[in-house]
Amino acid sequence: MKVHGDNKPEKISANSLPNKLGRAWVRFCLNPQEETLENDRTGWVYDEYVIEVADGTDLQERVTAQADALLLQAVGEEYGTPLTSVDDLRERRIADSKTDLAAWLAENPLAWTDGKQYAVTSEKQAQLTSALAVQQVAESAGVERELRWNSTGDECTVWQYADLCALALAIAAYVEPRVSIQQAAEVDLRNAATAEEVLSVAWNYA
Repeated sequence: MKVHGDNKPEKISANSLPNKLGRAWVRFCLNPQEETLENDRTGWVYDEYVIEVADGTDLQERVTAQADALLLQAVGEEYGTPLTSVDDLRERRIADSKTDLAAWLAENPLAWTDGKQYAVTSEKQAQLTSALAVQQVAESAGVERELRWNSTGDECTVWQYADLCALALAIAAYVEPRVSIQQAAEVDLRNAATAEEVLSVAWNYA
């Protein structure tokens, strides 16, 4: 999870739990970034994962030797789903990148030249492509029909074919850069060899 702190944290730290005899906690702090706070103060934001392990005089040595496996376990606890391999984490992160893209598209409709907003989800794009294709077939067959489409939250209205094509192209130009970001992140995730490398891959659709 994202954590904000005053100082840049250590990447890995481990200490005994004072209220649990024989137990210790291991904390992973990844992807630290400096941020500006109120009154021009600076702080740090980072991804934190914590796991409980057996304590012992060899705690530090064990954590160092088993860092990637412990990180996998800690991230699995964060997800609420056990992760048994880097492949599991990789596929989960790829799914996250796609889910985040779908959520961004759903929350950020396109502002069009008519002052209205138009949904750009994958489902809506497919419907728009289908509507234009059907209209082309109808025109080729000499069948008269109304081409209708709607802005976000409004009822469908009649459109001219050229105008709706322009909207479709604008939506494509709006969406394609975000799809490219997801695809690039997926490539980086598939090339990542360790859990830390997988977790270092980031994406931002804004």
